[in-house]
Amino acid sequence: MERGVFVGHYAPALVGKAVEPRVPLWMLFVAVQLVDIAWVVLVLLGVERVRIVPGLPSNPLALEYMPFTHGLVAIAVWSGATFLLARGWFGVRGALVLAAAVASHWVCDLLVHRPDLPLLAGEPKLGLGLWNLPLVALVLEVALVLGAAWWCARNGAVARPRSLIGFAVALALVQTGMTFGPQPTSVTATVLAALAFYLVVAAAGAWLDRAPAA
Repeated sequence: MERGVFVGHYAPALVGKAVEPRVPLWMLFVAVQLVDIAWVVLVLLGVERVRIVPGLPSNPLALEYMPFTHGLVAIAVWSGATFLLARGWFGVRGALVLAAAVASHWVCDLLVHRPDLPLLAGEPKLGLGLWNLPLVALVLEVALVLGAAWWCARNGAVARPRSLIGFAVALALVQTGMTFGPQPTSVTATVLAALAFYLVVAAAGAWLDRAPAA
């Protein structure tokens, strides 16, 4: 699994579900990771670039070039496109929640990334660098996802609120293992593992939304 996957990204999805329960949780889970899913595809195609730097704390990936997925302007485009596509299904409120979920990815990344987030392309690049403080980054991520899950469950936004809490705890444990576990050696294996993780979490979101059989 990709070391440094920021499970705190799922906190805005859970908040969005509490705000607008009509939007499927799996869709919100995809929305908050939409640009990372696109990033995996573009890395595999050689359009965006990343390399592994052994010894970097929290996440050994040096994100060298990713203007189409992680640039601030790119995020605005991804978010705006999501709003336009979702408006017909969920109305303005639901579309805004989904668009905000997409946009939240950049805000969350800004907290933990080293300065590698472009505004458009090239310099300047932003990032507050909490990945350089692994324990601080871990506590932040765990607190965000557990707090958002508790609030979402408390508001009855999902069909399986108790399972949602267990799911959030599982995410916290996965994050702990990724933060302090062995570092990856292959970019291709790392990004494919990350994509698999995003898909598994989306499937879990669909299950959490489904009412238990009577």
